[in-house]
Amino acid sequence: MNRLPSVSAFTLKVTAIVGMTCNHVANVFGDTLPGGAMVALYALGGLTFPIMAYLLCEGYRHTSSVRRYADRLGIFAVISQVPYSLLFGATGNVLITLLIGLGMLWSLDHMRNRMLCALVMLAGLLVSGLCDWGVIGPVMILLFWHLHDRPRGVALAMLVPLLAFGLPALSWVLSEATPLSLGVLGYYTIGFGLAALLMLSYNGRRGRPLKWFFYVYYPAHLMVLWAFATFLVR
Repeated sequence: MNRLPSVSAFTLKVTAIVGMTCNHVANVFGDTLPGGAMVALYALGGLTFPIMAYLLCEGYRHTSSVRRYADRLGIFAVISQVPYSLLFGATGNVLITLLIGLGMLWSLDHMRNRMLCALVMLAGLLVSGLCDWGVIGPVMILLFWHLHDRPRGVALAMLVPLLAFGLPALSWVLSEATPLSLGVLGYYTIGFGLAALLMLSYNGRRGRPLKWFFYVYYPAHLMVLWAFATFLVR
């Protein structure tokens, strides 16, 4: 049986960026796009968060300083919140979701008091409910972390969001097959499926070291999309 080509963390990050950009373009300009383009952009958008959650676990596993890792996420989460809110309203951006997930991983590893740890987990879930991806975001991170040693652990971790979101999306398409509903279904089926295949092909290598580019790109592309939508389209 032919094996899938192996991919590095750099390839996963580039894929996540492409998917994220497609998803945000679909969300911001979906009403002005042809139906087929909307469906395709949403489907590619499904690549993004699973890969981000998976790479957060890899980053936590290999980082030399969790504190510096958290500082980077926190700084760019704050920077990104302004353009994110301009585009999507008063919810926390995905970097906050990732920061919450990182804090939960650290707590599970270092807090000896199980009751206190449980309270931290609960608080993290409650706060994440106000952010992009909601409660399922840190849940996916925890699943990737705890299932990474199991055969096909990535696929097992992906079952939870697939069932949680994919089944309602399928029900929506069956009742109302519009470009938006088809795009959302593609997000949770095609996008998630491609993300799972890429993560299963991860070779454990970092690849090209362009760490800061990925942090800077997130707020930068949000600001560009906001400016374009505000001054050139509307």
